[in-house]
Amino acid sequence: MEQQVEKSPSYKQPYAWAEALHTYENKLEQCEPLASSWNVQRRLQLLRGIVQHYRAYQQLDGSIHDPYSQQERYYSTPAYALAAAVLVSKGQTELLESAASALTCSIQALVEERAPDGHPDFFPIMIMGAYRILKSLLPEQALHWQQRLKEIEPEQTYVFTMSKMNDPNRMINWNAIMLSGEYMRYAEGLDGEDASWIDTYLQRYHVPRFTALGLYQDGPLHKPNCPFAYDIVTRYHLTLMMQAGYRGKAADCVDELLQRGARSSLLMLSPLGEWPTRGRSSQHQWNEATAALIFTVQAVREAQQGQIRRAGAFRHGADLAWEAIERWQTEAGDLHIVRNYYSPPQRHGYEIYTNHTCYNLWTAAALAYAIVHGEQLEPIVAYPIPASCTSYTLDTDGWFQTVFSGVPGQQLVWHTALNDPYNIPGLSRIHRADMPALIGPSSAGYRDQGFTRFAEGEIFPLIHAPAWQTTDGIWHQLADGIRTSVPFDCDAGVDPADGGGSYRIVEAKHEEQRTRLVLEWSGPLSAGVGQIQATYEQRPGIIRVSYRITNADQADIERLGAWIPLFMYDGKEAAVLEMVEDEMLENKALSRTNGTVTERLRLQYNNGLLSLRCLTPNCKVTFPPEASHVASRNGILKGVRLEGEAGHDSIAYELRLEKSRSSV
Repeated sequence: MEQQVEKSPSYKQPYAWAEALHTYENKLEQCEPLASSWNVQRRLQLLRGIVQHYRAYQQLDGSIHDPYSQQERYYSTPAYALAAAVLVSKGQTELLESAASALTCSIQALVEERAPDGHPDFFPIMIMGAYRILKSLLPEQALHWQQRLKEIEPEQTYVFTMSKMNDPNRMINWNAIMLSGEYMRYAEGLDGEDASWIDTYLQRYHVPRFTALGLYQDGPLHKPNCPFAYDIVTRYHLTLMMQAGYRGKAADCVDELLQRGARSSLLMLSPLGEWPTRGRSSQHQWNEATAALIFTVQAVREAQQGQIRRAGAFRHGADLAWEAIERWQTEAGDLHIVRNYYSPPQRHGYEIYTNHTCYNLWTAAALAYAIVHGEQLEPIVAYPIPASCTSYTLDTDGWFQTVFSGVPGQQLVWHTALNDPYNIPGLSRIHRADMPALIGPSSAGYRDQGFTRFAEGEIFPLIHAPAWQTTDGIWHQLADGIRTSVPFDCDAGVDPADGGGSYRIVEAKHEEQRTRLVLEWSGPLSAGVGQIQATYEQRPGIIRVSYRITNADQADIERLGAWIPLFMYDGKEAAVLEMVEDEMLENKALSRTNGTVTERLRLQYNNGLLSLRCLTPNCKVTFPPEASHVASRNGILKGVRLEGEAGHDSIAYELRLEKSRSSV
């Protein structure tokens, strides 16, 4: 992979989404500005709630302890130091001693190589952010901080270095995170060496991971696993490094890639301000916090270049990211760090490494940096993001294997990999503006949950996907995927070609309020199926899906079906599911038979209403027991399988999303 990138660097390749971006920017010229309720006071209020909550858990030595594990975890303390220091800089001076104590504790832990849970690489970016604010307020303490910070020897102090690992494939997001903080230390004159070693790491191990869209492929160089969370978190840290003044040998290409990545991020953002799901750590609040910083920096940059409407779109993207986080803030001030309401000790949807205090404060630290770099944000007038005002279909590059399509105010997201049991193939997310984010649903089930663990629910590959029954009575589905020659490893990627599967976009059409997308999956699927076409048509509030098997031994296929995931429970509130007579039917003379086309399902959740009806005559609605209680990142899903008549070569259904009548 390194040799291929050297021959054709990604930052010199064409930007594949240029047409979609151009169409959006033309539309933006016709858009009216938006009123924004987000200002620095509201941002500080959100940040203050998190910091004040965890101030109660600060120990005499300055460390922050997690109330659930009763100990200091990961990089909670330096994250607290940064967030508290930013609040001090905004007038909350009563936090000065607390912030300074946390900073002292963090520096000592880093220099003495005793960072909790073996995570020193995350310390310097937060330490240096706090140090830059507090050094002038506490000059005597600053002398001690400076002395200790000069003791750091990067190749010895940190974990993800070539000196310790001697493996280019392990120079992943951790290494980039460390580099961003180390550059700040160098910029402050606390590193006597030159910064050429940073250039080396960037050029050899990080620039090659970027795609032409500016997305960072985390994981081994030859087989990246590409979580969207670790794409944006790495770009967040490299953005901070550039903001700190990095102008080394890799600066021009890194800057170009970050510009591309910022534009791609704006195109990918959902109308609800949420970052897409793919891979580990998705649906964690810090995803949107890092997006807020990237959008903030880009908004200011565009404004400085006179791109007023583009700047306004990035400003609105930042606002939406803040709002997506604020929705999950508790009355106590802390956050539900994953988008569900289960209690922290239940750890539902948490990764094995997820920690409540650490990820609350890591989110706070990222938001704090967004405030620091948002001094010039307030005068920028907001304008709609792409998901709010235009129609588009976007296919990611590299190994991300994700497709986005939207109409104004609505976005659909597909995972396309056939051989990755953590990102199963099918329609994974449906988001509509002003609707509950989870109802669509917002994330699917799994064949293998990787790092993710759940308080309840069965592991089942439940997603909007086609199914088929063979003559022996057994049901199969696209989400079963294809076995690979190499066993699945959640810490490494899966070669998209392994197993012989592939996908392609057969058709993508866009009108102002409508899109049509035809996806085709090919490969040795179960029961002799070789090819499936799925057609998705959408307009605001309405999605129509149809499936057709185009290459199979028809003698073995008894009937077609379709799996539909229904979101049932978020850890606090249960959805209400009912079968009702379908008043939308054009042919009222059709007889009413339980479980056929003459009825539709209606699901009410959190003031939202999702209705489902089969568009294929004589379609049966079934609730297979294996999908009655399925674990998802957001809670519990229930699977509905629509079953067509024997011999039919296609099946179709319609989803409608609207406010529930009780909320109107």
